[in-house]
Amino acid sequence: MGPVTDPKHNDLLNTWHDVDHCVSKLFQKDYRERYSDSSGHGAAFSFFFISWSGFNSNPVHRDFGYFSIYDHYKRVFGAQMESYGDQLYWMYNHPHESGIGNVWGLDWLQNTHSFDILNRFIIERDYFPSVVQIPTEKNDTSHWIENWFPFDVGNRNCSGLNLKAWQPGGQITGEVIDWRNAPDDWSEFHPSFESYQEPGSMKRIILRMLDIKTIVYELKEHEIEKAFKRCMNGRSTVLCAYEHDFRDRAETIMERLIEPVARLSRRYPQVDWQFANILCAAKGVLGYEDHVAPRFCGIFYGGALRIRSSKRLFGPMPYVAVKDLQTEEYRHLPVANIGENVWELDRHFLPPSCIVGIAASDPFGNVAVTKYLLERSSLQELPPRK
Repeated sequence: MGPVTDPKHNDLLNTWHDVDHCVSKLFQKDYRERYSDSSGHGAAFSFFFISWSGFNSNPVHRDFGYFSIYDHYKRVFGAQMESYGDQLYWMYNHPHESGIGNVWGLDWLQNTHSFDILNRFIIERDYFPSVVQIPTEKNDTSHWIENWFPFDVGNRNCSGLNLKAWQPGGQITGEVIDWRNAPDDWSEFHPSFESYQEPGSMKRIILRMLDIKTIVYELKEHEIEKAFKRCMNGRSTVLCAYEHDFRDRAETIMERLIEPVARLSRRYPQVDWQFANILCAAKGVLGYEDHVAPRFCGIFYGGALRIRSSKRLFGPMPYVAVKDLQTEEYRHLPVANIGENVWELDRHFLPPSCIVGIAASDPFGNVAVTKYLLERSSLQELPPRK
């Protein structure tokens, strides 16, 4: 989330210099290797970046911009993330109709800013997520996520949640973050069409993630042990918890999550456990062994742009984003399925001069992004962004 300034809290990190100083502790060798998993590997992290965009006021001085958080982490910590097996995934905060930058938006139909963000990340950064975190998820959100993203790290249910805690924007936690009917045993589940909190027949996987130390909850050791007991019963399990980067919480993460996991593992020597980023953890638990990303091919066929994928995708269609090179406007364009792994888009929907970005994940979380430059009737594939 980056730096934040709030006079009501004196422990916040309000400059990138301070944030970087604290986050850099997570990348120190002695920190990562303080405890080892069953394979002798040190800790791994998943970084969920947010886009501070779509707002018209900034009461706590966030670093606003579509790419500000993503670019900063890639630039400052990208090489270290790669060396430790960490990954960047997407967190989305829906803008409130008021436009206030620290208020949760709950009306999914009030704006379509989620598309605005994805359009830009596909076109300008060659990025598309297969793992998402949308804290305010409700049924309408659930059906939107189901179109493209196979892994949803949303479930926050556990006993002892302070659902009456006031969020910084003046909202009550239980009104904006509601998972009270979801499984609380660390089980992953396919959600129901009728309720995102209950197991059902949707395709994506919802994973559980608990607060390490927030106004809502502080991670308890019995929750960690619950994961080991589940493994003892023959059920592979993903255990994950989170912190924000606007407080110095490196040692809190160590004391409340990493050290207890390592210590409790000694009580359960039969359990083989591993540190991993969330996508690798989910794929391991689910037994997913496919690591080949889709490949897209776009051609003009008659009066349509025809898109073909080399393999089955997670959702019903690839995500297609367009940037009009004359107006600088971005749009998301739905495509029609015309056969197995083949879709079409009527040529008239495309600006005469534009960049077309095609992105998708397969069911296993392998992502592909392909871009084309369209000028007049010429379609030229663009090289990946460096």
